[in-house]
Amino acid sequence: MKKLFLKLLLLSLPVTIPAMVVALFPLPSNSSVLAIIDKHRRLKQTESPRLVLAGGSNLAYGIDSGRIQDALNIPVINAGLNAGFGLGRILDDLVSRLNSGDILLIAPEYDHFSSSWNGTEIALWNGDGTAYNLIFDAHQYRLLVKPTVYGFPSGFLSYLQSRKKRVSDFKNNIFAKTPPIPNPLAQLRDGFNEYGDYVKHLTMENRELVSYEPIENIEARYLARFFRLVDTFSKRGVTVLISYPSYEEALFLASEPFIRELDAAFRDRGVTVISSPEDFAFPWDCFYDTVYHLNAKGRERRTSRLIRDLARYVP
Repeated sequence: MKKLFLKLLLLSLPVTIPAMVVALFPLPSNSSVLAIIDKHRRLKQTESPRLVLAGGSNLAYGIDSGRIQDALNIPVINAGLNAGFGLGRILDDLVSRLNSGDILLIAPEYDHFSSSWNGTEIALWNGDGTAYNLIFDAHQYRLLVKPTVYGFPSGFLSYLQSRKKRVSDFKNNIFAKTPPIPNPLAQLRDGFNEYGDYVKHLTMENRELVSYEPIENIEARYLARFFRLVDTFSKRGVTVLISYPSYEEALFLASEPFIRELDAAFRDRGVTVISSPEDFAFPWDCFYDTVYHLNAKGRERRTSRLIRDLARYVP
């Protein structure tokens, strides 16, 4: 039996060793996903009460947290990074990091409450392949799955493929005669400022706008899980406020029945909604590259409106 086991082990080495190399190969230290480490550090180093912003890249690309901090005289941490982490996972990551007296402003991507994303059957509530970068590369292992709150992210195979490509690129760069030319459009960790806002794109020209399919149906189970998380924060003495993401106005109109239904669901549940969704629908020339990512002009408009809305609720 031992000899058989040894033979099987030897035969498997050509497969298992490369697989382990791919699985354990780290992200570059300047990868944007690792900005979550810097956001966690700011949360740890900033005393309560604090205003913490939670959501995906609509916040990373769309808020001037410094202006909000100056206007409302409260420390601001923009914890928004990537919608692909999944909203359940994003909020669960913050539960143990917030204290009584803190204010949590949630501005979720609309797709988090649907069973499809951009016309494909992906539950963004549970996250996509980028969530595995958060879990494994940023070492947030406890966020892999919590059945009562969120499931396993989709896209594990695409995540493995991206890691395989990372290994291949690393090898090619070692043997390259000239160093690789960095992509000036790449989202990188050092593009975030001290508050957690992404600012590298603000001086760049707008890119071709990537549009999404209209959103049609609310997934009731994700909404129920969201409300349970809101209750968890409230029981810890955290004030929870809801605002809305920046959204390209034509797509807003196409998705308006969904958005109105979601807004009504929030208000009927008694959650404190501080904004009207239409106030954050902007024309296409306010966006940098997707229907959620604002350029400098759009960012200033949204920040002004958000300061107005927050001023009624921040002591």
